[in-house]
Amino acid sequence: MTTIAFVDIETTGLDPIRHEPWEIAVIRREPDGTETEHLWQLRPSTAHLQHAADPEALRIGRYHERAAVPTDATAADMLAPNGPAPLAVLDVTRQIFQALRGTVMVGSNPAFDAAFLHRMLQLPQPPWHYRVIDTATLAAGFRLGQAASGAYGGDFLFPSDFPSLPFSSRALSRAVGVEPPGDGVAHTALGDARWARDFYDAITHSNPA
Repeated sequence: MTTIAFVDIETTGLDPIRHEPWEIAVIRREPDGTETEHLWQLRPSTAHLQHAADPEALRIGRYHERAAVPTDATAADMLAPNGPAPLAVLDVTRQIFQALRGTVMVGSNPAFDAAFLHRMLQLPQPPWHYRVIDTATLAAGFRLGQAASGAYGGDFLFPSDFPSLPFSSRALSRAVGVEPPGDGVAHTALGDARWARDFYDAITHSNPA
């Protein structure tokens, strides 16, 4: 069995060179099924927020409403027992390395997350497997396999059931019985990491026939 990391990040923009992650969630699942949730936030510099960050990315992730790093810190463990626990950014990178070490990364467009995290860790090779798993692509293949197996009488019931490009994570999630995160949960790192886990499990634990 393989250790899996369900991952999601919120960032200050779309470019891993110009922008930064400010919220990172990892759900590490060990081969025996044991799961550990991690959630960190980092405080971008004032200069970055004013001159480099994409205001639309900050709006989508609700940065100004949700950022909760203590004022005397640059980062925090958001799941500490007594509330956000101050950390140095270097401590966060070390913890992220350990959480992702030896894992297969699963998420919604995890190549995006992987690019930011690889740059953040500043290592020649990332600690996770090079082939990351995108839940939408996995679900599209699953749905096509269902049709080929005869689960729908050899075809999809409706033309709209057929996965079409570009794949919609939300539509495919609903197609396998997992409701996507709603307002207040969508575009939060831990909420979306939990969605990736549930989405993945709905596909891999199903019988397509």
